[in-house]
Amino acid sequence: MIYTAVFQNTEGKYSFESHVATHDRTDAWHQIHKRRENEDVCLVLLIDGQASVKTFDDVIDLPL
Repeated sequence: MIYTAVFQNTEGKYSFESHVATHDRTDAWHQIHKRRENEDVCLVLLIDGQASVKTFDDVIDLPL
């Protein structure tokens, strides 16, 4: 199954990765956490499928 994984670093910045893992979501969480690209981030959200994730900074022109 394809998942979109959302990670957060110690500065609160989010990063996104696509992974293929088992259908069992508990096992998928552990598999994806072990295979993350950067070991200094924490897996905070797992989305079924390949999602185009946008953050506030991605869609809003600053300054407000």
